[in-house]
Amino acid sequence: MATAIEQTASPAQRGRRLLDFCSTVLVTLWAGSLWTVCGIVAPQLFATLPERQLAGQMAARLFHIETWLGVVIAIALLAIFASRKAFAASKAILWLILLTAAAPLASELILGPMMSAARAAGDMARFGMLHGVSAVLFLIACLSALALVWKARQQAV
Repeated sequence: MATAIEQTASPAQRGRRLLDFCSTVLVTLWAGSLWTVCGIVAPQLFATLPERQLAGQMAARLFHIETWLGVVIAIALLAIFASRKAFAASKAILWLILLTAAAPLASELILGPMMSAARAAGDMARFGMLHGVSAVLFLIACLSALALVWKARQQAV
């Protein structure tokens, strides 16, 4: 049942609250999925599967999904942000959204093909170096997503 305050809220205010709620849910789910895949699932694949190559293939698939999920969520958040004309009001949130999406995207589009080429050439030293850079990019995404959740608590995205 709606409270007296909610009953007197204008349609614009109710719409704003709905957008605030949606953006908070999106940010929270995005951060949670990044931390789950990067911090729990991928390490457990290597710890439990008998073949490292299979674990690597499964982890790569999950990181691929995580990357494109992040792009979709970032676009949705940017659309919400734009609909509220909030770019000038909170540049920090804008940059955190972009960083959280761009780091895994750089790993996927730039480092992914380079890692595949290094593995195919048998250059495991290069593969390992690129893998380390990719891990740093996903760590950056995890930390920026955490910062985004924190900022979203302070003000609705």
